[in-house]
Amino acid sequence: MHTPVLPPWIGAGFFLIVCGAALWKGGRDERVVAVGLLLSWAVSYLSLIQRRPGTQWGEFAADALLLALLGVVALRSRRYWPLAAAAFQLLAVVTHAATLVDRHLGAWAYITANVIWTQLITMALAIGTYNDWRARRQVAAA
Repeated sequence: MHTPVLPPWIGAGFFLIVCGAALWKGGRDERVVAVGLLLSWAVSYLSLIQRRPGTQWGEFAADALLLALLGVVALRSRRYWPLAAAAFQLLAVVTHAATLVDRHLGAWAYITANVIWTQLITMALAIGTYNDWRARRQVAAA
């Protein structure tokens, strides 16, 4: 039996649309996180080693730096979504660390976990962008 799988461009499209919306309509926190996500994505893509099993060191470094950025934003923000985004990013970094501890961790599990954490961070950014946009719109209308 074949498990249905969404095409990769759907996740990438959602990611790019949310980052674009955050840059266009988001506040300071949303814009900083969108830029960080886009830079992390670019570094991860450029440093990806396709045929090598195990830890992807370039992606690991990019995710660790993104975790630091999200942690700073979460600590300075008055909103809750950066805390969720930082928590999901911590799980992404722990997933990378798990490949160091358990060399038998399958590539499918590693890739799937990273996709899930990225989509959850993207959803947190989307919620934050929408809430910031809605709050500024309500203030402008009053």
